[in-house]
Amino acid sequence: MPNSLLPPRLTFEDAMTVHVLRAQGVIFSELTRIFGANPARFHEILCGNLYPGSWDAAVDRLATGQIWHPEIARLIERLGPQKVFEALKSSSPRKKQFQRELKRLRRSAPIRSQ
Repeated sequence: MPNSLLPPRLTFEDAMTVHVLRAQGVIFSELTRIFGANPARFHEILCGNLYPGSWDAAVDRLATGQIWHPEIARLIERLGPQKVFEALKSSSPRKKQFQRELKRLRRSAPIRSQ
């Protein structure tokens, strides 16, 4: 007998959808409503720790015009495919990781006196 108290497990396609929705500014509480999952899972997805490659797969699918989730269909209907695709492309987890690493390195760099 399955335990109905356990939250549903996120799939790879759910992770792809999370990337697209966050790129459009959907907040974690709304993602929780849509997927019924712990917000920490969304953070893991967005950082690339959970379902690595999901961002790349989402970019590839949107580039070919594929729609895999009803929320994606609603976004495309409301905003248009190009706007959704451009927002996703600009939200690369690698770019965010690079910016965090650069910030960390700047903080740890020795201060030069003149």
